[in-house]
Amino acid sequence: MNKNSPMLVLLSGLALSACAPSSGPPAGMSGNAIAVSTLQRVNAQAHACWLKDRDFAAYGIVPELDTTSTPRLLIIPRGKPQSLPQAVIVASAGSAQFYGPLSTSPLAGRIDSDISRWASGGTGC
Repeated sequence: MNKNSPMLVLLSGLALSACAPSSGPPAGMSGNAIAVSTLQRVNAQAHACWLKDRDFAAYGIVPELDTTSTPRLLIIPRGKPQSLPQAVIVASAGSAQFYGPLSTSPLAGRIDSDISRWASGGTGC
């Protein structure tokens, strides 16, 4: 056996692994940056749709898009910025979910379908 054979096997394996598709975020964009971008889309649509809708008249939206921690949107009682959120929306690449008291309310289905559509790039109310 040639003493270079183990090295050739190792190098072949490394070369093949470099060709495999990446499961991470696109080059140059971290997972957190993708989540922030997703939430920015959701935030823009939520402001355009929900804040004009009487079903959401009791709520305001506070974005927490800080890029050093988990970005999120808080749905809070309107005019009470220090109160506990009624819903928290978090996102990852192309998807969003929410939790909190509104997740068991009559608005839950609409919130879920809206944020899912907006996170995946859709628009409209």
